[in-house]
Amino acid sequence: MTTYGLLIDYEYCTNCGSCQVSCKEEHGYPVGKSGIEVVAQGPWRIDDDNINFNYFPLPTDLCDLCADRAERGREPLCVHHCLANVMYYGPVDELAKRLEDKPKQMLVVPQFMPREAKGRFVHVDRGEEHKAAHIEVAGTGKSTFGAHRADAKVGEYEEDAV
Repeated sequence: MTTYGLLIDYEYCTNCGSCQVSCKEEHGYPVGKSGIEVVAQGPWRIDDDNINFNYFPLPTDLCDLCADRAERGREPLCVHHCLANVMYYGPVDELAKRLEDKPKQMLVVPQFMPREAKGRFVHVDRGEEHKAAHIEVAGTGKSTFGAHRADAKVGEYEEDAV
């Protein structure tokens, strides 16, 4: 069975919102919901001459890659209506080859309603070897945001602690 996905060249996404609007309208989603959302990162200065500011069109758990359109040989509406022409739909193995063409692209394989598809998440205790790493950090004598000196006991704080 072939797996399909979206290849998104986020370097040139302009945040026009046409992917969001077309998806929302096609599927009749209410205000605040869509199968794809454009997320902004930045702006922040990299150095004196460069600023980081990217837009990432990201499928949500409501994205079904327009399954009804795909069955008729059509591409998803987000791809069809992308004004910057930065979204591509197709088999993952073919899209993956295009990743080598340039940086600042991402390959996404959405899974429609993953909780319904996979069932509820159930935690399985796998013992001590699978616990989160614990790192002891020596403090500066002041605590911030719950950090504390490595030699302090729980509940003990220095008088000058923030």
